[in-house]
Amino acid sequence: MNDSPYRRPPPGFAVVALLLALILAGCGSTGRAGQAPSVAIKGLFPPFDPAKARYVSRCGRGAAPIEADAGKGASIEVGSAPSQRGRTQIHPDARPGENFPITVFRGEHREAYRVRCLPADFPDWHFEALQPVPPGLFTVAFQASKGVRPWVIVFDQEGVPRWWYNPTPRALWAQVLRNGSLAWARSFGDGYGLDPRMAHEVRSPSGRLLRLVKTRGTIVDGHEFRELANGNVLLDAYTPETADLRRFGGPAKAAIVSAEIQELDPHGRVLWRWNSGGHIGLGETGRWWYYVLRNSRRRLQGLAAYDPVHINSIEPRGHGEVVISTRHTDAVYGIRRSSGEIAWKLGGTPTADSLRIIGDPASKLLGGQHDARIARDGSLSVYDNGKDRPRRSRVVFYRLDLKRREAVYRGQLNDRGVRTSHCCGSARQLPNGGWLVSWGDNPLVTEFDPQGKVAFRLRLPAPTFRAVPVPSGATSIAGLDHGLEQLESRQQGVR
Repeated sequence: MNDSPYRRPPPGFAVVALLLALILAGCGSTGRAGQAPSVAIKGLFPPFDPAKARYVSRCGRGAAPIEADAGKGASIEVGSAPSQRGRTQIHPDARPGENFPITVFRGEHREAYRVRCLPADFPDWHFEALQPVPPGLFTVAFQASKGVRPWVIVFDQEGVPRWWYNPTPRALWAQVLRNGSLAWARSFGDGYGLDPRMAHEVRSPSGRLLRLVKTRGTIVDGHEFRELANGNVLLDAYTPETADLRRFGGPAKAAIVSAEIQELDPHGRVLWRWNSGGHIGLGETGRWWYYVLRNSRRRLQGLAAYDPVHINSIEPRGHGEVVISTRHTDAVYGIRRSSGEIAWKLGGTPTADSLRIIGDPASKLLGGQHDARIARDGSLSVYDNGKDRPRRSRVVFYRLDLKRREAVYRGQLNDRGVRTSHCCGSARQLPNGGWLVSWGDNPLVTEFDPQGKVAFRLRLPAPTFRAVPVPSGATSIAGLDHGLEQLESRQQGVR
């Protein structure tokens, strides 16, 4: 277990050296075996390891130099500069956003490594490793503050940024798709489906726009882009209607938005759709009416519209059911695809569809929850914000027994650094059975091992709506690096 965290250093930092054996073999060629001189290189991320060929580092004015000790019998060459022996500081002739090689020689034997310089304004981050984790990648998106560029970043399991992009407009959240392309939801700060420019962008790793994905007949919302195994996607939208809200303290003829789901094929054709109108009653908004009536949004017609449901995730459950989370009802629903009827309800105001909860220690079940997902064993996971509940935010797990109309509590995950979460957040299962969690409006991502112990914490300069694992086999560090090289070449060509 590694109890010592490493950090992305600010200017003027001191980096702990890692003394590693550089394994050299093969006459006149690179190799990974044979007698090795001792080589230490400080200032690379991840920490230098002779088995790893690709690194990132701060470069340019104000960045701390990379320090190297070639060890006895070896020399180090940086870019086209002459090779040097012994201890040296590396000041590469590379600007932020470029890359350069480091080559280690011992006689005719050599080992080549590649270092990519982070952009000059790349945001700070802090990675704390608590135990080893399997290799993997995950995606986050955020904007640290107004006036700075937004970021989409793919990190590896050692907290090293491996790909990045500055979207315009900013991204609400982002993910890598199964084919290695990247998708993110445009964000205009409108709250829900009001801006006709709204879309999900799909881009190649080189940054090329491949397509825009939108719902049909209504403005797409950015909360969900759920890729299905057959290549289709599930999207959400908000559709306007009118309602009498006097019994909840609102106007007699109010504009409201109901939640809509659309399944689109790769050509944009709607194969299935569902709307909450007629299925989720206005009374189910319950305690949220106080908030909803005080947070209307102006729609295109200039009318104030209220959002009594607020869908924030869509998840298939087998072939015949879709599971949704709706924040403004404190509830998760199972929807029958065949009829559109509610099959079951978890949390919120009790209805005839509500499941009986077995074993959950929470006195108030869900609170403004997000990201309801079905795990590989069929259990339900929910990122439960605990909004206005007398407890910590959590990821909670249930076994669904629909024959008995029960949801059996199976446990929860908490992070000691998180007490409350007003908004957002996600929980995604990893290939090893662990979980990757974004804690909503807390700028923290945590990975838990299969036993529920914290494996690492990634602290960002701003919250990320979701942290999404990259699907196995979708891409690699080398593939992302190649995409970045193409992206940077295109940007330099534009300049």
